[in-house]
Amino acid sequence: MRVYLVNVDYGVLPKRAWQLMTQQGIQVTGNWSDPPYKQELVEFAPDVIVYAPHRQKAALSWRDAALNLPLELVKKVPTILWALYPDYLTGWDHERNEHAKGPLEPVQHMLPYFRASLANSRFTKELLKARAPGFTPAVCYPAIDTAGIDHRVALRQRGPRAHTVLWQHRWATDKNLPGALEIVLELAPKHPDVTFYLGRKENWDEAFWSPQWLKDLYAAKSPELEPLSNVRYSRHFPTREEYWDFISSVDIAFSCSYHETFGIAMLEQAYAGAACVVPNSVAYPEVHAGTLVVEPSRVAEGISSLLQDAAQWTQVAASSRANAAKYTVEQTVKTLLPFVMQVEKAN
Repeated sequence: MRVYLVNVDYGVLPKRAWQLMTQQGIQVTGNWSDPPYKQELVEFAPDVIVYAPHRQKAALSWRDAALNLPLELVKKVPTILWALYPDYLTGWDHERNEHAKGPLEPVQHMLPYFRASLANSRFTKELLKARAPGFTPAVCYPAIDTAGIDHRVALRQRGPRAHTVLWQHRWATDKNLPGALEIVLELAPKHPDVTFYLGRKENWDEAFWSPQWLKDLYAAKSPELEPLSNVRYSRHFPTREEYWDFISSVDIAFSCSYHETFGIAMLEQAYAGAACVVPNSVAYPEVHAGTLVVEPSRVAEGISSLLQDAAQWTQVAASSRANAAKYTVEQTVKTLLPFVMQVEKAN
């Protein structure tokens, strides 16, 4: 069987998943993978397409522009919708910092023609059901590369107390950069022996997510941040292995994001050994149940408690990792392939 994954990269479906499917007799390629798993859709002539709609219009330094499937192709080739990026289906309300009322065109008029539909979490499933009556996707969680991270974590020895704190997100409104700045500005002076990483410096997204007012806000806060010698920025990591090396050195990771329908980065950090602090909103309570889940206004308090209580830090790190261990490549492939087989057989 020939399966083409549209707009699915190794960040949401690690390369080991593609290898595992190949070992099970599936010839799989896509537009956001690397050789030998990368091929043009028309040349590949798939039996089944797995489609994750995305609106990235221009090519980036690290991946091509997104493919938008025409309706005629969806009608012709059995296609499974996998809602990995739900904001591209619903739209985003910048005033309220939440998903808009969607569903958006052109996906809306395609919904009756998908042979199966999947969501990346129960949160996303309910989100889409509320916006498209009669639309009831099944849940197929993405995966993290637990085996790859294990190899890097095995090289790391942790100290008796937490000494590093990481916020690793896009610098964007939906990821609540203003909230992250406030948390770091509050905690860094109180814990001068702790290093606080504020993501990649000026890691701005497209203007849709990183408007000028956000850049101006950072410019205004910068004079407060720069004198703090324990506030640093993570670098660009050319490979996943280098990134895993970095996060395996992190003791505490946190998020204050308004926008999370799964949370791969936080799961990777949790599996690498960080005690994670997340808000009790969006998909966090569902997907990140082993972390320290707090009210959004109490994220800084949660981080501070882990810095001061070594026993709690150790316990949350262990439960964060145990929870992240559920989201394996093997489990995602086990969930995804029956839908692919069913759709191909019914064609």
